[in-house]
Amino acid sequence: MGGILSSLNTSYSGLQAHQLMVDVTGNNISNASDEFYSRQRVIARPEKPIEYQNKSIGRGVDVQSVERIHNEFVFSRYSKASEDNEFYNTDFSALKEASAYFPDIDGVGIYNDLQEYFNGWKDLAKNGKDPAQKQVLAKSAEVLTHNIRDTRNKLLMLQQKSSEELESTIKEVNNLASQIAEINKRLRETEDPKIFKQANELRDRRDELEFHLRELIGGNVFKNNIRTNALNDKKTADFDDGYVLNIANGFNIVDGTIFHPLVLEKQNNSAHLNRIYFRGYDFKDVDITDKINQGKAGALIGLYNTGYDGTKTGKLQNYINLLDSFAKGFIEATNSIYAQSAAHEVEGRQVEFEDIEALKDTNYNIKNGTIDLIAYNTDGKEIAKKTIAITDVTTMKDIITQINANTDDNHDNNDTNDFDDYFKAFFDNKTKKFYIQAKEPSKGFYVSLKDNGTNFTGALGVNPFFEGESAQNIRINSKYKKDPTYIRPWLAPINGNFDVANMMQQLQYEKVDFYNNKLEINQMKLSEFYQYLNGKVATDTQKSQETLDTKKSVFEAIKKEHLAISQVSIDEEMVNLIKFQGGYAANAKVITAIDRMIDTLLSIKQ
Repeated sequence: MGGILSSLNTSYSGLQAHQLMVDVTGNNISNASDEFYSRQRVIARPEKPIEYQNKSIGRGVDVQSVERIHNEFVFSRYSKASEDNEFYNTDFSALKEASAYFPDIDGVGIYNDLQEYFNGWKDLAKNGKDPAQKQVLAKSAEVLTHNIRDTRNKLLMLQQKSSEELESTIKEVNNLASQIAEINKRLRETEDPKIFKQANELRDRRDELEFHLRELIGGNVFKNNIRTNALNDKKTADFDDGYVLNIANGFNIVDGTIFHPLVLEKQNNSAHLNRIYFRGYDFKDVDITDKINQGKAGALIGLYNTGYDGTKTGKLQNYINLLDSFAKGFIEATNSIYAQSAAHEVEGRQVEFEDIEALKDTNYNIKNGTIDLIAYNTDGKEIAKKTIAITDVTTMKDIITQINANTDDNHDNNDTNDFDDYFKAFFDNKTKKFYIQAKEPSKGFYVSLKDNGTNFTGALGVNPFFEGESAQNIRINSKYKKDPTYIRPWLAPINGNFDVANMMQQLQYEKVDFYNNKLEINQMKLSEFYQYLNGKVATDTQKSQETLDTKKSVFEAIKKEHLAISQVSIDEEMVNLIKFQGGYAANAKVITAIDRMIDTLLSIKQ
């Protein structure tokens, strides 16, 4: 057997072990308020005993390691729950703000302005000569178009703000990822799983960085050889020896000790909204914007993405597109009616095609059908009428040729009183505008265009009541804004004819073409389409809120589970502190007793 000195060493090992246990417990108490600090435990085992006369005699305690109480599998679920919670929290915050731009439920907003606008035409139809009624109509049209433009601008600002928020988010992602790679390097240098040497504080710090990074951009973390230690705690699962953080379903932003940065670019698209690129080993950048659909970054991209270069279209851009479709349909339907109001000349807005291009092949929603050109004298009497046909192959040059053709429009065998004898049509490939002008302006003839389903007059903005082609630039014709008395409520320029005003107020009950792409046209009433847009914003917002509530509940439940495993319990630590302090004191007393025994032994020898 070892003798008295062996007994002294046995107690000394116990003294050191309990001293370490007190130190670890004190460290736990000191970091109790840190959510990402994992409580630690001293793993101690009996020293290998010595054999004496077929008996095993203990040699004290062996401190094997100091391990943290951490469950990697629960922590991974906790990170995922936080990632989902952050996604929907970001999504709902933006959609809640967007829904505030459509306050129609409170009796204000675009829908209410639209009703006031049609009421203006209704009142004008009752008294078309009253200048005050025209001023009221012009004012209501100005308010309506201003609110449409303002709503679109607010959506654009929210879209831009989301892009700017993504920029700061990606900078933070890069910062966190680079720190994780550096910690992985330090872990390789300091840890040794063979002797249970574990850098607990570094691992806690890496978990914290990983948790926040996944909140920001999502992704998956892959770790090798995770082991459990039921002797320490049955819920412990820790001590991996490999680390990969993968985002966007295939891009390793952290690969062990290597960090691959994310790069932002916003000058390569017309909207100047941020795109995200992954920079690999070869320093080539790969666009991964559409692949990021998790965390805060995924929510922001899902909000503001414009559909650039065939990419996905975000929610805010979808609302902008719908508002543009609403404005476009409203403009074209209104102008198609207003073009029937006789004027001294006709002028269309600038277009984007040449006179030799087939109208059906352009981006303008021009259909097959006919247009009636009607000439009136100063008394409002119809003096000539010409019908123009539009087919699949009709060009603007063909339109001009048909209008200017010397035909017997009145079918009276008189070639001096037809439409071409009073008016002449032009299309200038430089200005790219369509004109019809009187051959003898001094005679005061009038001309009107009745569109029979072609949408030619609406698409080309012929003698428009509204200018512009989308919610971005819709406005009342500047001529009528400056002097509303120029508004023409008549079909033919005679007293008591208010047919155009009646057709205008009837437009609210008619179906209109709504489109951004003329290959995808929806026919709905103006009020129905706007209510569809308004309802979509409200539905998306409500759906996001409901999902957020669910994700938040899941997050809180998993957070409690994680904290129950890893968080420091002050009560438990105080109990341990008393226990370890008692153990330390007991071992000290054993050492004191052995010391007296040694003194007694030495005095006997003397």
